[in-house]
Amino acid sequence: MLLDTEEGLRALHQRMAGFIASTEKEAVFAAQTSGSPAPYEEFLGGLRVQKRDGEARLCVAEDHWLELSGPLERLQAFAEKLLVTEAEGHRHWYGVPVSLILEADNYYPEEHSKP
Repeated sequence: MLLDTEEGLRALHQRMAGFIASTEKEAVFAAQTSGSPAPYEEFLGGLRVQKRDGEARLCVAEDHWLELSGPLERLQAFAEKLLVTEAEGHRHWYGVPVSLILEADNYYPEEHSKP
């Protein structure tokens, strides 16, 4: 699950859009990992994205980072999924071999608040 406030997801969308429009081939977006991940076991380190030809691929790497790679149009489609609202609830990204739920939650307990 990728969970953040609407504002946080919009900011990630903007950063992804900037990367997609750039000539860079790879980007790294670190996650906020302070506080408790409950009810989950752990936080992932963040999201690594790579532009490449072929089928889009989403996986959890051995070092516990989410990795997304694929052609520009698939990366753009992923970035658009980040524009979820709290009222909407959540969206799904169906990936290979991993799928992802993207959710906006504007209530963030104090231990998850950003510095």
